[in-house]
Amino acid sequence: MPRLRLVALLAALLAAGCGLHSPLAPSVKGPGASGYRTIALRSVNDPRLPAAGDESSLATDADRAVFAAATVQASRAAADMRAGPGSSTPPSVVWNGLTTQLAAGVPLPPPRFARAYALVHVAIHDALLAARDHDRGIAGDRSVAAGAAFEVLIYLFPSQTQRIADAAAAEMALEGDNARSQRAWLLGRAVGRVLADRGRGDGSDAVFTGPIPTGDGIWTGTNPVLPLWGSCAPWVLHAGDDVQPEPPYAFGSAADLADVDEVYQVSLHRTAEQIAIVHKWADVSPPAIWNGILNQRIADRGLGTLDAARAEAFVNMAMADAFICCWKTKYQFWIARPFQRTPGLVTVITTPNFPSYTSGHSTISAAAAVVMGALFPDESAYFEGQAEEAAMSRLWGGIHFRHDNDQGLVVGHTIGAKVVAAMSQGGGAQVAER
Repeated sequence: MPRLRLVALLAALLAAGCGLHSPLAPSVKGPGASGYRTIALRSVNDPRLPAAGDESSLATDADRAVFAAATVQASRAAADMRAGPGSSTPPSVVWNGLTTQLAAGVPLPPPRFARAYALVHVAIHDALLAARDHDRGIAGDRSVAAGAAFEVLIYLFPSQTQRIADAAAAEMALEGDNARSQRAWLLGRAVGRVLADRGRGDGSDAVFTGPIPTGDGIWTGTNPVLPLWGSCAPWVLHAGDDVQPEPPYAFGSAADLADVDEVYQVSLHRTAEQIAIVHKWADVSPPAIWNGILNQRIADRGLGTLDAARAEAFVNMAMADAFICCWKTKYQFWIARPFQRTPGLVTVITTPNFPSYTSGHSTISAAAAVVMGALFPDESAYFEGQAEEAAMSRLWGGIHFRHDNDQGLVVGHTIGAKVVAAMSQGGGAQVAER
């Protein structure tokens, strides 16, 4: 698809001022030695954070319980004369894994899954930058990341607080529990509270009271998933309607009928390979799939702590914003799913309980592919191919029309390019405080 490749190339070029060696570095230097700006914090000296040197005054009994557990684990590791598991893995990757497990265990619907990733990873990113401020002088990346992730995760998954606390203690133990790591932990928790507060105010808990529209070609069903998600506060965009597709085909038009017939014809001639690809993109939540792809690159290329955290923050903000825009479209038009247009249509997987136009997989995959291509330009063609495959999987599975997929790709690439622009400027200027 020439348009898709062109947008991906432009996005990669936009971020390439620093070359292949360091695709994460901003083209315009911002505050701090890294040149990176905070995303959700106003700055590394955000007034919502404790004053430099005053972090320990925030300690509570819950914090002291984590410190005690970390001390025990550190002592055991020292006795065994070995570091704990995951000691060479960037802390953001460790917390990405726990976020995946917790979200899949609920399970969260894909838009909420992407939101959870974004909240956790922006918290870690900003906490790492705050800890690096020369006035604060805090070392302890694992502890500051643990504090940030802990605070966000207990907000998202309150029933799993003990599991999250155990993971935090394990991370702190890798640095050895001491006053320095305790200050880092407390700073991280303060940053995490900023992100948890953002979550509480982002509109994600809005309750839909109807009505569901009716008419020819309109989705029919009950309890649609997250009808108001398109009104959530995005990260880089200003609102869910910032990036929208062309209108859906008019019901009964030649283009509409051709789309309906294509899904039926595909259902009659699916290959084993197509069915396998459908399951590849459907059996795991799509944000988790793209995080897995990203984590593998982080490991293969040996990204450092801050670069890994930054990559995960921007890829996940792109997917979170893409879901918001996609859901704005879905519930503006309420377009029927293929099985609602073709009685007896055989699908490979169960059709999700929300309208068809546009495809969420296509939209978020395209957005992720553009950001990934800017982060790792030598693999941009591969990421583009994965996004196209994700889109086609929905047609082959019988749950989306081609127009859903094509327009999802267009919107996702536009969103991805906007996120790359924010990333290339250091990350702070284009990301509005919520």
